[in-house]
Amino acid sequence: MEIITIAIRYELTKAFGMIENKHIRSFLRVLDLGGFSRASRSLNIAQPALSQHVRRLEEQLGVTLLIRGPQGATPTQAGRNFATKARQILELVDSAERQFKGGADTLFGEVSLGLPGSVCPVLATPVIVEAKRRFPNIRLLVSELMSGDLADMLREGRMDIAILFNVAETDDFTSCELAIESLHLVGAAADPALSEGTVSASLLSELAFVGTRPPHGLRLLIERWSNETGISLSVDIEANSPAVLIEMAAQGACYSILAPAAIQRDVETGHLSTAQVVDPPIKRTACLCSSKRLAPDPARKAIHDLVHQIALNQLKNGTWEATPSVSEQVN
Repeated sequence: MEIITIAIRYELTKAFGMIENKHIRSFLRVLDLGGFSRASRSLNIAQPALSQHVRRLEEQLGVTLLIRGPQGATPTQAGRNFATKARQILELVDSAERQFKGGADTLFGEVSLGLPGSVCPVLATPVIVEAKRRFPNIRLLVSELMSGDLADMLREGRMDIAILFNVAETDDFTSCELAIESLHLVGAAADPALSEGTVSASLLSELAFVGTRPPHGLRLLIERWSNETGISLSVDIEANSPAVLIEMAAQGACYSILAPAAIQRDVETGHLSTAQVVDPPIKRTACLCSSKRLAPDPARKAIHDLVHQIALNQLKNGTWEATPSVSEQVN
């Protein structure tokens, strides 16, 4: 009921010219960046002016959208509800402007792409370069985040496209299986336990690990595998940082379990050694997902198709060390 009420208030006040789109955009940027200071730098406007934008919006809607605090700004339930509606409305406005300004054959707009840290090294640069070449009027924003955070952003309409793992299509986002990754045991350079290129899963129970904390997707995947196989793992250190996982393993303090794409450069430079876990392997499926919370947009579809194409190219030429999904092998 609340979201309906807020939506009606918005439409009525907008009809009378009381709400400005810049106020809505200011609110959404504060929401996305988690604070007024970061949002003011991003928008290149003074923080007092930004605060006034949000305050004016709250006054016109008659609700509190953000809770201000020393650690930043967090949305109220009303703020989260309004954000979903506001993104849809602004997307429609932007879509209409692109249509009339550029003509039917010209793609305009802003598209956000989220990549988990393990995939970012093999996809980010080629996608950015090719998108700039093919679609000079599309502003592509690439973010490297944890897969769980990316899923939340897709559900809320705060991200257009993202790579997630082991997800099926939902009411919130589409899902297209791209590749199957086999995870590797990662340790210090020249570690004898990793010298053969593969390592039996049964040996993992004898090692100490650094890993992400639940409910991080990688940790949940490994725990599920551990329960299914009966192979216990000792995670002595927890860190939700790919850099920490890599460096702890590189120093020989403990081992980590990661996707090969995430550590490819470190292995090539001799900073790490790695071996694929086998008998049984630890696998996950990378999926290309697009938010259903946003209105259909040609620019978003163009970037989605581009990411799909480049991902397949990276798989074929071996840059992305993974196996194309069954559906892609059929195609």
